Amino acid sequence: MRMFVTIALLAVATPALAFETVTPPAEATTALERAPKEGEVLRDTSARIVGKVYKVQASGNLLAIVNRETVRIPASTLSIVNGKLVTTLSKSEALKQK
Repeated sequence: MRMFVTIALLAVATPALAFETVTPPAEATTALERAPKEGEVLRDTSARIVGKVYKVQASGNLLAIVNRETVRIPASTLSIVNGKLVTTLSKSEALKQK
């Protein structure tokens, strides 16, 4: 009898799991043309150098070296323009991201 109840519960739960949809986080929907690379120069929208990419995190955020300090640059501020990595943050705004 227990086995019958277990099988019945699994049969009811399985279709419900099959139709479950997962929505990706907002940051994941803004995909770049290509992935940023460690050591790549990070520029602002005026093409001025902000810093250098130290590490690319799994979430898409970057750790960058700006004025000898490590700062986190959100993925939502990044784009690729003419093959170069660009952020909407200025150097001073990036330094406040600690």
